[in-house]
Amino acid sequence: MTTKQIYLVPGFGSTPNDHWFPWITSELISLPDLKIKTIKMPNPQKPKITLWLSALKEQVTTLDENTYFVTHSLGGLTTLLFLTKLLEKQENKLGGIILVSGFYQKAKGMSSPDEFFEENVNFDMIKTNSNNIIIVISSANDYIVPTKLTDNLAIKLDADYYRKRENGHFMGVDGYTKFPLLLKLISYLYKNNG
Repeated sequence: MTTKQIYLVPGFGSTPNDHWFPWITSELISLPDLKIKTIKMPNPQKPKITLWLSALKEQVTTLDENTYFVTHSLGGLTTLLFLTKLLEKQENKLGGIILVSGFYQKAKGMSSPDEFFEENVNFDMIKTNSNNIIIVISSANDYIVPTKLTDNLAIKLDADYYRKRENGHFMGVDGYTKFPLLLKLISYLYKNNG
């Protein structure tokens, strides 16, 4: 089996030690031919797009058809912007991407800094270069990212879409220190792609 690389990308205010990131890592770390790394974003309480894109550039050391991104909230938008810039400059493929509470538009009252919305995501390029493996997960009662924004993202990416009923923003305070659905999806990708 070919070695797969998974990058976990936290969102606004989150570190590799928050929410479900440690649990997912501990569940997957023992799988053969799998490397997993959680990106450490600088100053997650006061995100800056240039610093977050630089963090991805520095910490993402592999990008090919065996590379997968699993993102949460603002980490998803940052990853989409990162991939847009990278894929425009070079011919890379990626294995796929899973976006939890993802979005690309800003709704009134969202705390995500405006600078994250100043550049456009190249959805067609990401779809073309992701082996058609794009999954979006939302919660019907997300109190940070309106569910409609995650719906819109899933439509733009032609993604497989999972909408959970009452799971908040998939954070520790919502009971998300474990994330069985996400583990199941990652395990499926691990076993069935390459």
